[in-house]
Amino acid sequence: MIKYTTEMVCNTNIVEEFKNTSSIHGLSRFGGPELYSRRKLIWIILVLAAASGLFIFVILEFIHLSHNPSITSFTTSIQETIDFPAVTVCNLNQVKSSVLDCFTEEDKLEASKTFYALSELSIILEHFGIRSTQNPIPGDVLYSCARNHSHQIEDMIRYCHFKQELIDCKDIFTPIMTELGVCYTFNKDAKTVAESVGETSGLRFFVNIQQDLYFFSSTIQAGVKVVLHDPSEEPLPSLRGFLVGPGLSAGCSIRKTKVITLPSPYGSCREVSDKLSGVGTYSELTCFKHCFDDYLVQKCGCRHLFSNGKAEFCDSRQLMDCYAEYQKNISRDSDFLHNCSCPPKCKTIKYETSLSYAAFTSNFIASYLFNQSILPSEDYLSRNFIDLRLFYNSMIEEATEEVPEKTVGSILGTVGGQMGMFIGASILSIVEIIEFFCLLMTRGSQKVANGKRRKLGESTDHIDETENTSKM
Repeated sequence: MIKYTTEMVCNTNIVEEFKNTSSIHGLSRFGGPELYSRRKLIWIILVLAAASGLFIFVILEFIHLSHNPSITSFTTSIQETIDFPAVTVCNLNQVKSSVLDCFTEEDKLEASKTFYALSELSIILEHFGIRSTQNPIPGDVLYSCARNHSHQIEDMIRYCHFKQELIDCKDIFTPIMTELGVCYTFNKDAKTVAESVGETSGLRFFVNIQQDLYFFSSTIQAGVKVVLHDPSEEPLPSLRGFLVGPGLSAGCSIRKTKVITLPSPYGSCREVSDKLSGVGTYSELTCFKHCFDDYLVQKCGCRHLFSNGKAEFCDSRQLMDCYAEYQKNISRDSDFLHNCSCPPKCKTIKYETSLSYAAFTSNFIASYLFNQSILPSEDYLSRNFIDLRLFYNSMIEEATEEVPEKTVGSILGTVGGQMGMFIGASILSIVEIIEFFCLLMTRGSQKVANGKRRKLGESTDHIDETENTSKM
């Protein structure tokens, strides 16, 4: 520890030394020669004004920093290979009309009313007065019949090609239960990559929607819903994807984009990689779908035939009297909208698509196949078949990333630059100021200590004088 004696410095010497030797611009002018009238006063005003400007700037900088600003950067990179997305294909018809064969004669009407109540047609026609009979069909029976009478892969998906190689469709498509019934997913295990661009390096397959077997469904359209998604996520065809109708050949070019956003305090995204209710990783849409399912389970005490979860399946009475009613009005329920909080995921992979269409076949081909007894009618292909081609149109991968606008380095650089501009100071200048005040405080404490010692000495001298007087 450095000890200072009263003989080393005095306050005036400390101030003078700091003023004359400080690296802060302008201070040395305080004690310089009076070259013109009021020179010292002018320099004092200039230094104080510069210091005030620096102080205001630093305050504004930290106010801006308190709002946690961020910026978005956009980058592109050329890849040798790009992960192919999972491709989920759903027939817009959930169950075939043959589902009624699954029930007894007594239950066929009940089953028909149940599927009708869950269909979009009932909403369009505003038939809300359907009520169940006294003998509802158990939920597990309805589920089993609906699953067994869904469109099977061997009937629905035909002629599969990947990278121009003919493959058995059952080997590359996996059945999956979704809110649109049984769908089929390509690349569910995330092992497929694209090595070049164009249709020759992509996926192609035919879909037979089997329109003659359509029944009451969640939508009145005919065709398929196609969803391109990350293999780790649920497809959620009711919330995303594109439609393709029968009689069309659809070309779908793909562009992969990564979107990275910041969590709190910069944003509101959710930084997770865990699974949501054991099915797929978290995403904003997955969270919303599970909110929807949980809300209806809470209201009806059971789940839809095509919903995931642990609750038991609704029977026909619950589906008609409760589930269908709440499902139709859920978008107007303020409690549901208020309680369902689903922030976006911080890291998301998106597959942007660009679609083009043509007729599945020409009239000549359709007539030829019919005349060759290959087709039952000339319009069979236009009523039932879809040709789907999915491929990358570029090996460029795009990335959009949100990053903090300010970092420790940038803050120090900004403040340091302003310190240099306003008063010509640096970090060492701050050390000089700290040293200056330390010296002043040390000098002050020494003066106090010396004063106490002087008083103590005076008191001792006075006592000695008194004792000597008394002896005399």
